[in-house]
Amino acid sequence: MPGSAPAARASLESPRTSESLQKRRTLELVDEPGSIASTRVSTEASEKAEDVTYENSFPEGGRGWVVVLGCFILLMEGYFYFPWGYEPDTYSLVWGVTEEFFKEHMFPDTPDSVLTTLGSMSCLIMTLGGIAAGKLADRYGYKPFLAAGAVIWVASMLAAAFCTEIWQFFLTMGVMQGISDALVFPLIVALPSQWFLRRRAFATGIVVAGSSIGGAIASLVYRQLLSTLGLRRALAIFTAIDALAFLCGYAMLEERRPAEKRPPLVWFDRAFFADPVFWSLAMCFFFTVFGYLGPIFLLPTFTEEKAAVGTSAIMLALPVTVLNISAAVGRIFIGFAADKFGPVNALFVAIALSGLTQLVVWMFVTTYAGIMVFAILYGFFCGCFLSLMSAVAAKVYGVERLAGLSGLLLLFNAPGYAAGAPVGGAILGATRNNWQVVAGYSGAVQVLGALCLVYARLKREPNLFAAY
Repeated sequence: MPGSAPAARASLESPRTSESLQKRRTLELVDEPGSIASTRVSTEASEKAEDVTYENSFPEGGRGWVVVLGCFILLMEGYFYFPWGYEPDTYSLVWGVTEEFFKEHMFPDTPDSVLTTLGSMSCLIMTLGGIAAGKLADRYGYKPFLAAGAVIWVASMLAAAFCTEIWQFFLTMGVMQGISDALVFPLIVALPSQWFLRRRAFATGIVVAGSSIGGAIASLVYRQLLSTLGLRRALAIFTAIDALAFLCGYAMLEERRPAEKRPPLVWFDRAFFADPVFWSLAMCFFFTVFGYLGPIFLLPTFTEEKAAVGTSAIMLALPVTVLNISAAVGRIFIGFAADKFGPVNALFVAIALSGLTQLVVWMFVTTYAGIMVFAILYGFFCGCFLSLMSAVAAKVYGVERLAGLSGLLLLFNAPGYAAGAPVGGAILGATRNNWQVVAGYSGAVQVLGALCLVYARLKREPNLFAAY
């Protein structure tokens, strides 16, 4: 063991840290060249050291709110560059507009499965590439990668405006957009943690709410532009508006951590994979996403089936729009609550209530009014796991490698993003449109995701009533 280990341990421990806490909350880390540099470090001691060293220097406002606003603009802006943006929770709201245009005006003979794959491709690439982008940003700084993501973003949209073949859209809307998303999303959700400690979850919730607000607005504007001006002019207008918005948002960003304090680049963090707490978090997100997308993707079909004959197209689309607006409110409110009661506690409650809303409400809905109630309740809780992810990771492991860890956790979302909604659709078809079975499946899977989090919560903080 290198000679620096005792000094590193001494700097992390405080007189208030008992030996029993050190034994109970110890994380085995590896100290090898090019690997995570540490010895046997107590998570509790590390958290106390962070409080002692940085608590008085965290702005908890001021310039930090400017950074939050900049991140909010960038995330909301993602739904104006390409309105299906960074997250799949607005997919059925806005990608459906593009898919409908392609089907009617450009590719009438292309199977729906191909168009659906095109719409989800960028999100899948984001979850796979977010790990590398996060690790590189932790080492070399956030802003260069955010700028690169924006340049690719604009280039992909301008190129898409001149595409005429389906494979060309796969390159622009799929590959290029996915790379851009990977360079932007993990960094945006991690940056507020450098400026806030006591208000960390609230600040991150405001940032992630931008995706829901952007999706709700973009869907209305984008549909109108497509129907009146066509794809090329619609994308040109979005480019002009959002280029200005990006410059404003980017100018507001600032990384608080000095360059000399950035951690070394470690591609494979063996300490995480050897820690059962990490797997508890990973399995929580894995199962949660499988139950998360089904209601969002299937809600338009469910509304059309249950609504009265003659219901207008606007009324049929309204529940998903309301769901996104409710999601924005929920992310902000749950983030505020997480700072009071602990981000891990808030994550457990949000996921559990998201699943129970499906089991208790959606399973028994038969009217349009009931659909609206479900959209509001489910929207409020369903997307909070995305806004709480970085706050939970920071609480459990600290902020040193937060962007890389956020990207790693996003990887466990990928199977649910790819298969969650199709599984729900397959169940619906196999049961001859038995919506209760669909609601029971997706709700139960989310409850299972919440239960997976229990181990991490009790391992790090056995006191059930503690704010953690």
